[in-house]
Amino acid sequence: MRAELWQEQRLQLSLTKELVQAIELLQYSAVDLEAFLYEQSLENPFLEIRRTRVRQRPSRTERDQKQWLENIGARAETLVGHLLSQLPALKLADREERIVRYLIASLDEDGYLRVPLAELAARFSASEQEMERGLRLVQSLDPPGVGARDLAECLLLQLERLPERDELAEMIVRYHFVPFAEKSWKTLAKQLGVSLGELQRVFELIRTLEPRPGIHYSSETPPLVVPDVIVVRGAEGDWMAAYNDDIHPELGWNRDYERRIAASGDRHAEQFIKEKYRQFTWLAKSLEQRKQTLLHLTAVIIDRQRPCLELGLSALKPMTMREVAEELGVHESTVSRAVRHKYVQTPFGTVELRRFFSNAATAAGDEAASSARVKAIIEALISEEDRRAPLSDQQLADLLRDRHGIAISRRTVAKYREQLRIPSSAKRRQYIGLP
Repeated sequence: MRAELWQEQRLQLSLTKELVQAIELLQYSAVDLEAFLYEQSLENPFLEIRRTRVRQRPSRTERDQKQWLENIGARAETLVGHLLSQLPALKLADREERIVRYLIASLDEDGYLRVPLAELAARFSASEQEMERGLRLVQSLDPPGVGARDLAECLLLQLERLPERDELAEMIVRYHFVPFAEKSWKTLAKQLGVSLGELQRVFELIRTLEPRPGIHYSSETPPLVVPDVIVVRGAEGDWMAAYNDDIHPELGWNRDYERRIAASGDRHAEQFIKEKYRQFTWLAKSLEQRKQTLLHLTAVIIDRQRPCLELGLSALKPMTMREVAEELGVHESTVSRAVRHKYVQTPFGTVELRRFFSNAATAAGDEAASSARVKAIIEALISEEDRRAPLSDQQLADLLRDRHGIAISRRTVAKYREQLRIPSSAKRRQYIGLP
């Protein structure tokens, strides 16, 4: 074996720190981007965050400019706080109040008590009887149904607090909830000696109850949805995409601080300034690149989804990220990062950019129909059906083919129906008016 030396040229792409930063900026949401810029200002003493910005973009009415502010969520009252505020009216003894407070703190976000009482009693060094009494006190609080251990108990607690008690509904929920929920009504009607119409009436009553009593209370601030791009219609009817510059502050370089540091004549200080200026210019370039990528991407969406902007998401056409990437001349992963956690303000509301992408479900005449459009048609067909004889998945598939020229299988209809959270035809059936 002989050792040798030789020269070889290779072309290799290095994933530098700056390139990684540019990729991260592209996939940041508007809120994450602003937090990242302030973090960078702490690391770079020459970087300034300026809130005052001179905007150069298509003029819009004041309503268009501020419409996205309606997406700011308000802080809701917490379930725990709401329950604790009712305790003074109960005038409980000290130990009893501590047990009730402990039980309230053990509730989940839906208002249910998922932990067994025996386990809670062991943790609190109390008897199960004390815990049971405390739970009954919690269940007497508002909202009705809070403190239940399962869905049946939650509904029963609400039925018991109705102004007019319904004995049949309470008996069904207490003793026959599973067959009733599964709509085994013919067997249940024969067993109870009631008509199907009476079971339907109970069903309609239960539908008015709240299966998650804690849903209207929150322990967190609702997320802030800020559009990155605003789509507006010009005076001549053409659609335009405007970048929402309000989503992040303007970057600036502190020249005065630079001159003071450079005046020291320290060679290391000069090198430090050069390094920080290089980081600043790369950050500004990455932000501009992010902006242009989003604008170009939105321009393609406007061109391909014009009917959707005029009629809403029901008119969505099939469009994949691969097709958009080929038109933009970028990789598909770039489009995926660009639409991640990004929102666009449209005439029909602020929606996620990802919503505009949909695979072709099938052929509809001379053009393909998007899965979003097929779902909208299925939802409309079900809303118009006869509740006493609801449409089966096969009947829906036949109607899609005959009325809309959309040929999809029964299994595809079932998949879309489940994604819409619509129950099967057997569970949608109503018996009011039947003997």
